[in-house]
Amino acid sequence: MKILVISSHEQQYGGGEGRVAYEFAVEMSKYHDVVLMYPGTVPESLPEGARLVVYPIRSIDFTVAALTGGELLALFRFLASFQPDVVHSHTPWLLGAIIQAWALVKGIPFYFTAHELPSKILEWGLVRYMKGVSRTGFLHALTRTYLVTICRHCTGVVALNEPAAGDIRSIGYRGRIHIIPNGRTLSDYNGSIPADNHQVEKILTFTGDFYPRKNQKYLVEMLAHLPSQYKLVLIGHDVDHQYRREIDGAVGHRLRGRVTFTGKLDHSRIPEQLARTHLWVSASRMEVQSLAVLEALASGTPVLGLANETIDELVDERVGRRLPRDTTPEDFARAVRALCEADRDSYATMCRDARRRVSRFDWSNSIRLTEAMYRTAPGRGTRNPRGVLPLSLFLAAGQMVLVMIMYVLLQIMNLLEKLAHGRTVRATVSPV
Repeated sequence: MKILVISSHEQQYGGGEGRVAYEFAVEMSKYHDVVLMYPGTVPESLPEGARLVVYPIRSIDFTVAALTGGELLALFRFLASFQPDVVHSHTPWLLGAIIQAWALVKGIPFYFTAHELPSKILEWGLVRYMKGVSRTGFLHALTRTYLVTICRHCTGVVALNEPAAGDIRSIGYRGRIHIIPNGRTLSDYNGSIPADNHQVEKILTFTGDFYPRKNQKYLVEMLAHLPSQYKLVLIGHDVDHQYRREIDGAVGHRLRGRVTFTGKLDHSRIPEQLARTHLWVSASRMEVQSLAVLEALASGTPVLGLANETIDELVDERVGRRLPRDTTPEDFARAVRALCEADRDSYATMCRDARRRVSRFDWSNSIRLTEAMYRTAPGRGTRNPRGVLPLSLFLAAGQMVLVMIMYVLLQIMNLLEKLAHGRTVRATVSPV
């Protein structure tokens, strides 16, 4: 089978979506001929023996495709020569919409995996810049209409779990939804021995770029209620610089030396850090199916988090603890101590159960479910019952252009703020 995979990011950009799309393409290429297409550049190397070709698209900020007329024609010529049997997009935006239109014309099955909650997609970015616009409801209506139009012209839509499927239904999509979870290479995390919870120093870890949605400031405030032997490691890229300054302010002089900012770590180093972690903590407000939580559990690290889509799906008292969203930092700290200072046998049981909890998330299972989904698709060349390039798709394309223009303007505003104000990191910044 020939499969075309679309992503809006390179592997190292865009959080989980970029990584999952790349790894999905690599795993699929063990059994099929795969082309991976995204805005960005060709990776330095590809896994040996993979039947994988990367087709990079010129981009703005490694996110927004920037195609000239000649490049667009060259893209269509490449697609005609590759002749995919199925297209699987991990993005609904510009590149995904272009390829969807092409697939409709050619009668090629087109699938879309939603990595965000469509009804809350504006909350994934630099929300604080959008407040004046989003209060009018205009931007929410625009993106909602666009996303439901994209979904209605898919052969099938993939949701990562039941909450995500429910959210897709909430925007008005009534077509077929397949539940296929994210995949991870669990063997990368299963080999380590969990940290000893009876050692004096206790390491708490959170992995995620610095956005208000990730809520790292809450974790810093929580740390103030713990004894000095508790340390917090925050792994992630400085995306929202204003929010990072707020976190630095929360650290202040009192917690200096107890909070470590590693910056963005190469993913190969995450298992090493998890092996030193006694408790993986999260106050994130929204996570569809967090790769970081999956990896923590796979490493045998108990997880403590405020309720969100991922924590609700995966975490309970057998593998850590799930707390209500309105839990105070002080009560969160009490739960941290209860888990980290549990007797040795109880802690070891939690670690074993954590690994069992995510056993179904191995890539082998995700690939098996995806191949089964492809087999249910109509044959290549089957005419789309909605017609070729319906008017609604042109309307969606116009909406998409407006959203992309707004995205670029927001990025420029963020850059100008960074240049105008800068920031001084007052907390410890060091490699793990």
